[in-house]
Amino acid sequence: MAVMQRISQLELGLLFILFHFSTATGFLMTLLFSTQAYQGWLTIIVAAAGGLLITYISIVLAKQRAGEFLVHYGKELVGRWLHIILMIASCFFFIHLAGIVLRQVTDFMVQVYLPTTPSWVVAALFTFVVTMAVRIGIEAIFRCAAGFFLITFCVVVITPFLVANELNYDRSIALLTHFNAASLFSKSYPFIPWFGEMYMVVFIFPFIAKSQKTFRSLLWSTVVSAFIIEINFVLCFLLFGSNLSGQMNYPILEMLRFIRIGDFLENLDPIFVAIWLASLFIKVSILLYIPVLISTQLMGLKDTRPFSFSFGAIMLGISIHLVNNSIELNQFILKSWPNFALFVECLPLIYWIMSLIKKHRANVS
Repeated sequence: MAVMQRISQLELGLLFILFHFSTATGFLMTLLFSTQAYQGWLTIIVAAAGGLLITYISIVLAKQRAGEFLVHYGKELVGRWLHIILMIASCFFFIHLAGIVLRQVTDFMVQVYLPTTPSWVVAALFTFVVTMAVRIGIEAIFRCAAGFFLITFCVVVITPFLVANELNYDRSIALLTHFNAASLFSKSYPFIPWFGEMYMVVFIFPFIAKSQKTFRSLLWSTVVSAFIIEINFVLCFLLFGSNLSGQMNYPILEMLRFIRIGDFLENLDPIFVAIWLASLFIKVSILLYIPVLISTQLMGLKDTRPFSFSFGAIMLGISIHLVNNSIELNQFILKSWPNFALFVECLPLIYWIMSLIKKHRANVS
């Protein structure tokens, strides 16, 4: 049965710009500075290229049967039980990642704006909003992304002009003189999954209109995302330097607090944070929708809504009990998460290889 193609290429590209921008600028920038220092801008480029390579493999696989979902035809390639195991691993990956992002949002809100509010209350409220979006469906998530993009893009464009007078431009030469080419890839390894998460398109490929242009859309969206992240990295570097930025929990927030527009707009960071939280809402929503969709299809159901609140509760539980504090969370993201993330993101390679083997056997016979 044909699937209605409800997501345009433009909506796809805009969503992934917000997808990358939201967590990279908010939570992962301090990790970039603390581990990469001056060559962090090169790490962003390497990570983006690695993520695109992972995504390309997924798209090549999806194009072979563009009108069908991988959950439905995957068992024909790798066998029923292995397929179920791989799909369960993918479900866990996305819901676990959604829990990580939710925990980052919760820690941020509690530490910066709501210090007397129990963290579980903040997490539960955010989960409820996300769950409602997932329950409405994938179209609503992509439409919201397209709507929020313009506001977010305007903020990104004006920020450099608002902090320009505070920057130390003499530091810029260090970006070209301080780097170690031999260790660039090994140090970039933990950051490749940032962009490799785009492999999720293999699960929603039949929803995408003009799917043959999908990689092109993801290419330009990744370039735009990397450029936005680079801008924020360079601004923080020129304002605070590498060492101080690496010691801050939220260097982008501290940068925004330097912005002053007259006496009546001395603190603009709450406005920018509100806009940024909208992009995080989009990211967590699509991350939660994917495991809901996979589980629904594995069980042969047509409606994803019954699983929305159940998976939202699982995400909330993971978020609350994942780690004890933000320091442990950052260490987990740097040391343990990349290995598991890259393994799951490369699972479509197994299906692709098996499809090639089956085609070769068919041609031989």
